[in-house]
Amino acid sequence: MMKAAGITAEYNPLHNGHVYHIEETRRITGCDAVVVAMSGDYVQRGEPAIMDKWVRTEHALRCGADLVLEIPVLFCLGNAGQYANAAVSILEATGKVSHISFGSESGNKESLVRIAGTFRDNSSEIESAVKDIRGMGFSYPAARALAYSEVSAAIKGTDPDTDSGILGDMRILEKSNDILAIEYIKAMKSASPVVIRREGAGYGDPYDERIVYQSSSAIRAQTFSGRDTSGYLPGCTAESLKECHLTGPDRDSWYDILRYAVLSTDEKTIEDCPSGGEGLAFLMKSAAASADSWTAFIRYIKSRRYAYTRLSRLCMQLVLGINRSRYEISSPEYIRVLGFSEKGRKLLAEMRDEETSSLPVIINVNKSAGNLNTKAEALLQLDTHAADIYNLVTKGEIGPYSDHRHSPVMI
Repeated sequence: MMKAAGITAEYNPLHNGHVYHIEETRRITGCDAVVVAMSGDYVQRGEPAIMDKWVRTEHALRCGADLVLEIPVLFCLGNAGQYANAAVSILEATGKVSHISFGSESGNKESLVRIAGTFRDNSSEIESAVKDIRGMGFSYPAARALAYSEVSAAIKGTDPDTDSGILGDMRILEKSNDILAIEYIKAMKSASPVVIRREGAGYGDPYDERIVYQSSSAIRAQTFSGRDTSGYLPGCTAESLKECHLTGPDRDSWYDILRYAVLSTDEKTIEDCPSGGEGLAFLMKSAAASADSWTAFIRYIKSRRYAYTRLSRLCMQLVLGINRSRYEISSPEYIRVLGFSEKGRKLLAEMRDEETSSLPVIINVNKSAGNLNTKAEALLQLDTHAADIYNLVTKGEIGPYSDHRHSPVMI
């Protein structure tokens, strides 16, 4: 029986820091195979990925991954908790992943586990406090950190003998990867967490040639500016950045599509998007009349109350037709295979022969579509629709790149 470790990733694009993470995961866990749950054509920031999911899958396989699974777009465009829960659910549903590895700014597993436990054990109190704090104009991430601080203080006040260390270092709630790490740990039911301290640039940090590992956002910015980033990338990524079509929210026709979606959709429908509400539809209508780019559109409606990522996800949800009424689905309903190595092929064979998977495994979309339950069918249709939109905007056509015609990548 093969031993597998899981990783959640976007690889947007895959750089040397990601390669380091894969190698460290294999070294620390001693696993036979690395399974990656990866965002497809859209990333959690609420934007189209710089390259399509098939190219990024190939990069992952060439750089040490053995099996790449797609996180459904519904959850990729959800909040951090929804995204993390979906990724963890997919990895654990294989029945093969014993450890899930993730990067962290702090590298402090003990504090991350403690904070995750406090959130899990006091979820109703924290969410109630979040609601009150949001009413004062704070964004959800800021309100959540303040709510955690309030509830932690209350726990300490109720039991003065409580070791403050049991609540964890609350500064962890300020860092993007640490916040996601907490969500991963909260979602885990059978796997054990593996915390790998993030080396080099932090999430979203600008380009700095003195740093060995650059952030994905810095690499994207440098690439779109025409600068060479090959020194920070494995060869396969560097080659693809030169040869493949690259996209981003301010490139191609993404803003044209967003503007059309906003102007042709009534406010009630916009508010029904998962990230909608609180009068954002009115602001979006106003922004569409004057903003000249996706970024300018977001800046028009951004405030302390509305985080950039929430607004960007709302925009993409509207473009793809994702709303609460139609997609009341809380977790993945299948495991979709994007690619595999020889080891990955053996792992899939074991999953089939030993019947370890708790969800249906999709390798061929056309063969699997008729055998899914209603929720799974809706999720899969949304994934294929989202891929069609991505290919239409970035490549100008759908047919040759359709999920119905594309086979998993094999290395």
